[in-house]
Amino acid sequence: MLLAIVRALPGFGAVLLVVTGCAAGSSPPTPADGAPLRPTSAAPLAAPAWQVGDGWVYEWTGGNESGTKTIQVIDMRALNDVRYYVVRLGDAEHYYTDALHWAAAIRERTVEARMVPPLPWFVWPLAPGARWVHQGRFEQREGVVSHDDRFVVIGPERVEVPAGRYEAVKLVRETNRGDSDEYWYAPDVRWYVRWLGRRGDSQFEERLREYRPASRPR
Repeated sequence: MLLAIVRALPGFGAVLLVVTGCAAGSSPPTPADGAPLRPTSAAPLAAPAWQVGDGWVYEWTGGNESGTKTIQVIDMRALNDVRYYVVRLGDAEHYYTDALHWAAAIRERTVEARMVPPLPWFVWPLAPGARWVHQGRFEQREGVVSHDDRFVVIGPERVEVPAGRYEAVKLVRETNRGDSDEYWYAPDVRWYVRWLGRRGDSQFEERLREYRPASRPR
């Protein structure tokens, strides 16, 4: 899951998204059909540990277009005392914190986009009913966009994608701009297996085709 407000999202999405921040007491978003969200009980999930070499291949569709994208963890770096995973998507490098909050996209050693503070697609431990808000600044060459987004963890769902069938946890994001996202995190692949998003009148979907984990000590 790795991208921002452009055509490809930093970490997820065939169309870029962004968000961050946490706050209690806000009202949870509701799905597009207006039905109330009904979290299902499940054990909280801890943040996954990525390793250099971990990779994911997704099939995506958006409008009349479709394709695949490959994402791979290529490095772990410390900047200003903060540890980041460096993830390659195409010819760009995306930076994620240990909590998988998206921080920036860098191309040819130049910061192309960044979110201040980093975008929290997840807040760990991930528990059904949890919710948070993010207020931040998405900065890119074209200018700065303010974000005021809401997230809620719906609960466990079984999801079938080209890579197989997974036990996942569904999350929902809504924004003050009319954008929305539904995405499913699966512990078995240490990331999302499915993503549905809307940007204005445009919709996109991503589905995991292949998970390529790096070798780990037994």
